[in-house]
Amino acid sequence: MISSTRNKAAKISAIALLVICITVLHYRTDHLHITNHILFREMYFLPIFLGGFWFGMYGGVGTSLFVTLLYLPYVLALPEGISGHNFGNVTQIIIFNVFGLFLGLLRERELRRQQQLRETESLAAMGKAISCIAHDMKTPLMAIGGFVQQVKRKITDDALARKLDFTFEQVQRLEVLVGDMLAFAKPLNLQYQQGRINHLLEEIVMISGEKAARHGVTIRTELQENMAVTEYDKNRLHQALLNLVNNALEASPKGSEVIIRNQHLGSDIIVEISDSGSGISEDLFDDIFTPFVTTKKEGTGLGLSIVKKIIDAHGGSINVTENSDKGVTFRITVPVKLHKDI
Repeated sequence: MISSTRNKAAKISAIALLVICITVLHYRTDHLHITNHILFREMYFLPIFLGGFWFGMYGGVGTSLFVTLLYLPYVLALPEGISGHNFGNVTQIIIFNVFGLFLGLLRERELRRQQQLRETESLAAMGKAISCIAHDMKTPLMAIGGFVQQVKRKITDDALARKLDFTFEQVQRLEVLVGDMLAFAKPLNLQYQQGRINHLLEEIVMISGEKAARHGVTIRTELQENMAVTEYDKNRLHQALLNLVNNALEASPKGSEVIIRNQHLGSDIIVEISDSGSGISEDLFDDIFTPFVTTKKEGTGLGLSIVKKIIDAHGGSINVTENSDKGVTFRITVPVKLHKDI
């Protein structure tokens, strides 16, 4: 961390030094030596390029504005006025800022593409390893669970029976983990069908009603009417949304509410699920969709990873934000793939 900070500071210092040195050359050279000034002016592209390449849009724009701050007073002080060579200087300053902006944007897009590629490769390798482990664990767990049940039926000692029940519960937890691992590792082959996501949300609310009652939590819906018909995999999207609703119910304290809302925004359908819980700790917030990262004591850490995988497969996106008062909101964006009624 310290090394990274020092490296960043060194890069910023190098950019600033380049800009200052080039500006000093302008101020110390007679204004009549136009050829020299044109050469010095073009040299500003170097620090702007470095700023955009190293720090993206903010680096490119920040450097170009720094150049403008130092170079513009010199340009305005020239005796020729805003004409001829001086007009070219002002035009070049505008070009500096446009160049810094577009270079930074292109660099950020390339960095995002590289990051996505690394994540895809990492997840693919992780999925392959998880699949092998899960398959190897599945059969022994089934055997252990079966043997525990057989032994329990022949036990008359209550204390020993309770220990066997506990053992069987742990085996079931491991079986759930194995199931999640297989679901995460298995490629998604979506079976698209036409429908309105409102119908799916209403079904999920109905299914979650019993769990909400057990937790003493109210589910409130704010569903936009006349939502567009789109194509989606009902079973997969049902799995993802139900997982988020269950998480929201478990996170929310008794007497609070979980809010499910949606809207049709442009070419996307937005679904938001808000809870009233204690939120997500800062050290986990950026990694909440990473496999095996969980806020639950008994969670597998794959639930949200599977949710993200399903949403990504639909060409959508998912993110989480903190609510203004308490709790968090998961926001799902799914593109509309059909624009006609059924």
